[in-house]
Amino acid sequence: MMDMSIALPKGRLLDKSLEYLRQADLDLKVKKNRELVQNINRNKLVLSKPSDVPVYVEHGIDIGIAGSDVLEERKSEVFVPLELDFGKCRLSVAVPEENEVDIDDFEGYTIATEYPNLTSDFFEEKGISVDTIRLDGSVEVAPRIGIADAIVDIVETGRTLKANDLVEIEKIMDVSALFMVNRISQKVRFEEINELVEKLKEV
Repeated sequence: MMDMSIALPKGRLLDKSLEYLRQADLDLKVKKNRELVQNINRNKLVLSKPSDVPVYVEHGIDIGIAGSDVLEERKSEVFVPLELDFGKCRLSVAVPEENEVDIDDFEGYTIATEYPNLTSDFFEEKGISVDTIRLDGSVEVAPRIGIADAIVDIVETGRTLKANDLVEIEKIMDVSALFMVNRISQKVRFEEINELVEKLKEV
């Protein structure tokens, strides 16, 4: 597969994403430097913050891999033909251990999160009014320093919550890695992309 533009997330999903694509015959040997746009075997690879991958794919990058959490948060218009078998975790509400309250008692709470849209939608559906503070990372410290009553964050093992004296009280959504396709690319490069999707299904 040649001349394809691909957006992949830096961080915990990158190695698994590269491995999946390699097994689907799209071998991307990433240069171990700080280049965020790399030309590899005539393909263009864009390494970005996970939350930006859906935006890049929506606005012209052919394909990308990112978590369902960031796609739901950004509400990007992309085609998602495949859920991948990695990146499994959940988006949950957590509170300090000493203040473990029921979700119905959150009226007027301030919640720190990287996911203000998903957080607002979740509480609006429950008819609970909350304020959100957008933080890009390390949201666990917000209750400890007194700027938030609770957090909404990704939970994988729960160890980070425990280390910060927080307890998970409710799951908002399950999360996994998604294979995303630009809607125009899906039409004009249908055969190439469909072939890649079929190979990814076999991985």
